[in-house]
Amino acid sequence: MGTPAAPGGGAEAETGNRSLVLFDRGDEVTVQAGDQVIRFLLVSGKPIEDPVAWYGPIVMNTPEQLRQAYEELQDGTFIKKR
Repeated sequence: MGTPAAPGGGAEAETGNRSLVLFDRGDEVTVQAGDQVIRFLLVSGKPIEDPVAWYGPIVMNTPEQLRQAYEELQDGTFIKKR
C-alpha cells in the first residue's frame, strides 16, 4: 500500500492496489511504500476543457463523431493507414 500526501503537505490518504488518486493543484507528491515494492504512474497536465463523448473503448468530442467512429469500426475503416 502506498500513502499519497495531499498537495501542500496536507492530509495523507492511504490507497491500495489498482487505485486512482486525483490531486488538485500543488507542488509536491510524496509516495511511501514501506517494506513493499511499489509501481505507480504519475501523469500531469493542463486540462484542455474539450467536450467528451465516450462509449466503450472509443472517446470522441461529439456524439456524431462517436457514431461515425463505430460505423468505421464495423466497416473495418476505423484505423487509417498513413
